[in-house]
Amino acid sequence: MRKWVIGIGIAGLAVGSWMGVAWPTSSGPVKVGSIDVARIIETSEKGKEVREKVLQFRKDKERILSSKGEEFNKLRQDFMQKSVTLSDRARLDKEQEIRQKEVEFQALSETSRQEVLMEGRKLQTLMLRELSEVVRKIGQQEGFTIIVDRDATIYVSDAIDITEKVIQQYNAQAGKPSPPPAEKKKK
Repeated sequence: MRKWVIGIGIAGLAVGSWMGVAWPTSSGPVKVGSIDVARIIETSEKGKEVREKVLQFRKDKERILSSKGEEFNKLRQDFMQKSVTLSDRARLDKEQEIRQKEVEFQALSETSRQEVLMEGRKLQTLMLRELSEVVRKIGQQEGFTIIVDRDATIYVSDAIDITEKVIQQYNAQAGKPSPPPAEKKKK
């Protein structure tokens, strides 16, 4: 019974904190804020820069793949034109070479796809690390008890949304002016 009562008390405190209710603590009332990480990634200067880098990396990989694909197609077309004049042994050797090149091309394609994904994750991880520092500073400077990601919660009131403030400080940290505040997305 005692565990049940303690559990309800903890649940009430958690729910109260999430709802923005000011529960007194040793350091004062609980102050809750929320941010829209997806919007920050989408609209911040650093987010745009990261997307552009990943897009450029992908284009570079696609350019390499396209070149290799053209070489492979040329080899195959050349074989189709000359296959009638080749001996059986030469034709089998050429078919084997083409199959090997096709396997190599498919492996290169998959490797390139994986490299693009890994580069995107790496850049996003670095960005999120920087972003968490900005959020932490705002939280400490303005006395927030907790700042949550809007997408990780069931309901968040717009009244506690500090996304624009985070974007402005994040852009300022990058040494770039922040864009004018956008209208808040409704969930």
